[in-house]
Amino acid sequence: MLRTLALTTLCGAALVGSSAYADDNPAVPANAPAAQTQASASVNFVTSQEKTQWRAPKLIGVGVYGPDDKQIGKIDDLLVDRNGSAQTIVIGVGGFLGFGKKDVAVPFSAMQWRTEARKAPAPAADQPPSSTGNPAAPGTTAAQQPPMKETDPATAEASQGYPDKALLNVTLDELKAAPDFKYASSTLADSDMRPAAGDTTMKKTAP
Repeated sequence: MLRTLALTTLCGAALVGSSAYADDNPAVPANAPAAQTQASASVNFVTSQEKTQWRAPKLIGVGVYGPDDKQIGKIDDLLVDRNGSAQTIVIGVGGFLGFGKKDVAVPFSAMQWRTEARKAPAPAADQPPSSTGNPAAPGTTAAQQPPMKETDPATAEASQGYPDKALLNVTLDELKAAPDFKYASSTLADSDMRPAAGDTTMKKTAP
């Protein structure tokens, strides 16, 4: 009798536990949509590049030109804030093959940008038919080349991912005389770059 009563009590506790688990973890049908099968953050995914957007890594190396339209440096780095807004342009000035070069920084807003229009082959639909009735195809002579169509600067920038040149209203001498730019980590002692006690995460040093 006591053994039967113990088994009954054990089975009842198991059923109560199963019911509580089911309340906290509702079953998901096999054909449920993905939003119900796993939790995910509310993210608006971007599927294409806008014409007004550049590719930040491709800005590195773009030539910087002064008021006389002569090159005075190249973009070495782009600094952004935590919201993703471009804040500072680091310009490499002078030097030869990387030696003797200095870094000078200006606000991103101080820079202007220029891109020239491009010539590109016209779409097939805009090409006149050949004497055989087929669209003109590229050939070996100028007469056989397809007609060219001018592409606006915005389209050219989006296609290549960067503007042709950066414009800054200073001369080369003024840029050379500007104060050197220093990265934040370059002012720290080597001992400060070591992980703290109990901290196994290595801190990234400046390039």
